[in-house]
Order: sequence, then C-alpha cells, then structure tokens
Amino acid sequence: MFNHTRAVQIAKSIGKSVYMQLSARRRARLSRTLARSGRMPIAILFYHRVADDVVNNWTISRRGFVRHLDWLEQHFDIVGLDEAQLRIQSSYNNRPTVAITFDDGYAENCDFAIPELCRRNIPATYFVASQFVKTGDPFAHDVKAGFPLVPNSIDELRDISSRGIEIGAHTKTHADLGKIHDDAQVRDEIIGGARELAEWIRRPIRYFSFPFGLPQNMSQAAVDIVSEAGFRGFCSAYGAWNWPSNPGFHLRRIHADPDLESLRNWLTFDHRKLRDRARLPFSEQPRTAGREYCQKTEPIPCGSLPSCAVVSPQVGSSESYKAL
Repeated sequence: MFNHTRAVQIAKSIGKSVYMQLSARRRARLSRTLARSGRMPIAILFYHRVADDVVNNWTISRRGFVRHLDWLEQHFDIVGLDEAQLRIQSSYNNRPTVAITFDDGYAENCDFAIPELCRRNIPATYFVASQFVKTGDPFAHDVKAGFPLVPNSIDELRDISSRGIEIGAHTKTHADLGKIHDDAQVRDEIIGGARELAEWIRRPIRYFSFPFGLPQNMSQAAVDIVSEAGFRGFCSAYGAWNWPSNPGFHLRRIHADPDLESLRNWLTFDHRKLRDRARLPFSEQPRTAGREYCQKTEPIPCGSLPSCAVVSPQVGSSESYKAL
C-alpha cells in the first residue's frame, strides 16, 4: 500500500542530501573561517523521547538516536550545559561544540537513552515537569494524540541523577508561561517545580527549560522569576545557534530532528539558519542573582567524567566537515 507520508519524508530527505552536497564547499569554507576567528557557535540540542514504539514528532527510534550520537561524537566536542554556557560567554571558541538536553521526562528514556549516554560518557541535562512525576499522569499532548505515554517516576529521576545526568526544571504542569499573567502562578510553576525536583534528588536544580520554548511561550516576567530564583540559565526551543561573547543566560536550542539529514544540515552551517531572526519578548541579561535550590551537592559525573566534561571529536574540528 502506498504510504504518502513516508514518500514525502523520503523526498525531503533526498532533497536535503542534494542541497548539502551542492553547498558542501561553502559550508567547509565557513567552518574553517569560524574556527580561525574563534567565532565557532555552540549548538544545544533537545530531544524528548527515545523509543521504537508510538512514533511521533517528539520520538526518535533507538537506531536513530545511536546514529545521532555516532555522528556527533565524530564531529563535535559533546559537553555539558555548564561547559556550553562557558563557551558561549567566552570571547573565543574555535571548537565545534554541542550539548544534549531532553524535555518533559518520559519513562522509556530509562530503557535505552540514559544507559546509552552513560555508556559513552556523554553528559546531558534532563528537564522534567514535576507534577507528572508525582502523579504518574500522562502529558496532555500525549492524551490528545491518543497515546497516553508514561512519565518518569521519582525513583527513576533519582537513578538518572545518580548516573550523572543533570536534572533541570520544566515547570510543574508543562505550562505555557507566555499565556499566564498571574505572578504567583508563574512563580509556583517555575520555583515550585524546581523545589520539588531538588527535594526528590537532593541536588541543586541549576537550569530551567520553558515548555514549548517558542518566543510566544516566554515572557519578561517569567524570565525575571527564573533570574531571581538563582537559575544559572534557561533554555528556549525555537531553533537557533548560540554565538560566543553572549551573556549565556538564555540558551537557544535546536530540535534534534529524527531525520539525521536534517540534523546534519543544521549543524554543518546551513547559511539560511545562521542568523537568529526571532523577536524575543524579554531581555537576555539576568536581572538579579538569587539562590539555587537545594545547594547541598554539585551534580556528580556521568561515569568518571565531571559535569562539564568534554567528549572530544574523533577527527579534527573544522577539518571534520571536509568529508560532509
């Protein structure tokens, strides 16, 4: 039987592959220029769920995830979010750099994704909406799609944290903070969610990720609360690079599309995607310095690596793009 959706996906993948071949020299030239000038941008990727069942726009297969990691290990320094932030804040970066994050908190990630990251000693940050962990209820977007998927449990979060994956806050209820104008409610979503996570894992919650993550899903009031609460940074999800010599409080992320060709197209400097054209409803400078929640211990390493560990590429930085 003819599968129209699959045929469209194949056609798009072929089109991207052809486009990349036609622009390969331009990409390699730009990569070398950025490396020589110390202006190499930092990519922060976000995933949601790694599983072979219930395929949707926020799920990547196990095989697909392995292909992503294989390619990223070959061509990038894979760093923790804290090291990525330092490279963004620095005036000089000549290394192709990527950080890995997850949003929401799906139970299936404990079956393969988390063990695979730790087997490779790859650091990651795992953003969790706390209410679903506490109740076990599925996310509203999964229910609406007809697949009530299981969220992580408290015990699973403790295990993830003990393996060296950093836990981050993602509100209590996966709320669209751009639509909430009650200050107390926004504070409860941001600070209350972080407080619950910190109590469960007994570690500081250093980073926050806005659900949905588009400019309209954020606000100045919410960003101010993130700053006042003492988070080191917050993540958006509208698709953009992070360039050196920036404050690094706002951490832009790129969706790790299940299609490897799409990811390769992004991360090998598609000139159409280099400039951040989003109109943001907030200032990127932190307003005030607060306190981190549950400052008892620092996140422990994944395996024997520190939380800001670097997994260096197997081949030379900018030169690695010559083969693409």
